[in-house]
Amino acid sequence: MKSTVQDVARRAGVSAGTVSNALTGKRPVAQATHQRILAAMHELGYQPNLMARGLVNQRSHVLSIVINELHDLGFYGYSSALNGIQVRANQLGYSLMLHFVNGSTEQEIFATLDQIRSRQADGIIWAIHEIGENRAWVRDIQPENYPPLLFLHMHPEPTLNVVSIDNQAGASLAVSHLIEQGCRTVGILTGPQDWWESKARLAGWRQTLQQAGLEADSSLVVEGNWLADSGQSGMELLLKQRPDLDAIFACNDSMALGVIHTSRRHGLSIPEDLLLVGYDNTPEAASYWPPLTSVHQGLLQSGQIAVDELHQIIEAATDEPISPRQHILQPELIIRQSSLRKKDTRR
Repeated sequence: MKSTVQDVARRAGVSAGTVSNALTGKRPVAQATHQRILAAMHELGYQPNLMARGLVNQRSHVLSIVINELHDLGFYGYSSALNGIQVRANQLGYSLMLHFVNGSTEQEIFATLDQIRSRQADGIIWAIHEIGENRAWVRDIQPENYPPLLFLHMHPEPTLNVVSIDNQAGASLAVSHLIEQGCRTVGILTGPQDWWESKARLAGWRQTLQQAGLEADSSLVVEGNWLADSGQSGMELLLKQRPDLDAIFACNDSMALGVIHTSRRHGLSIPEDLLLVGYDNTPEAASYWPPLTSVHQGLLQSGQIAVDELHQIIEAATDEPISPRQHILQPELIIRQSSLRKKDTRR
């Protein structure tokens, strides 16, 4: 016999209403209780009847995720955030529908939105990174014509629902740590400067150095493209422009790997001659040699929170609408040997 909500409630030691609230998000449920309910569902093999629920609530239980081109899935940030979206959506009983936007014209964007609307998605997570003016179309959108829309990874905007990460604070953590280690000439390898994240990290680098009374000259700045080979060529240029470098802040771990390769070609050792900090805290960072200090963003969590936020907006649509809100995650610096003076490398 198929398990019922009542069976799950008895196994979890809660009421059937609490199980319903955990499944729908209509009422808040304590995290420990929610985990007990999920465990009971798994043990009993309980599957919510989404079709019946959809008929009652007039919902499809589908979320549309919009990303920029298929090759972007290879970037660590995209894949981690999408993994978080998938995990949380599955827990809440949503299916996912991916939409790829190959350009940034308003015609293509609104065609994508119209397609999503025609397929009756309950909500949209716009997971395309903010690059240049690719948010200009938001000024012309009529929200009432489309499902609820949430933006992942962009600058906080009071009129939009946004889940993002404080990139400027992340850069400040990295540079402050290098200063604490005694560094006075800190170069930076940025990502493409039309990316919002890259501009925010550069701003954090500059502000932190200036507050410490240190130089933040343009000769210490080289733009990369997030890939390791741009880290290698960027490091070549930095060493040519500033042979007095004593530290590098690479704005992602792939470019930091390029820094390590170029430094070795020049006979420079990390951390003996140069200290190095990356960004993203990729799974491979701890296996670099030396192990790489890096800024952990919580990308997986950002995807999970995006689904939670959108779910609350969807559930509130029939009640009092929720005002647009921003959820900004704070990054964490994971310290390893690449940024520690030799006397401290045993930490």
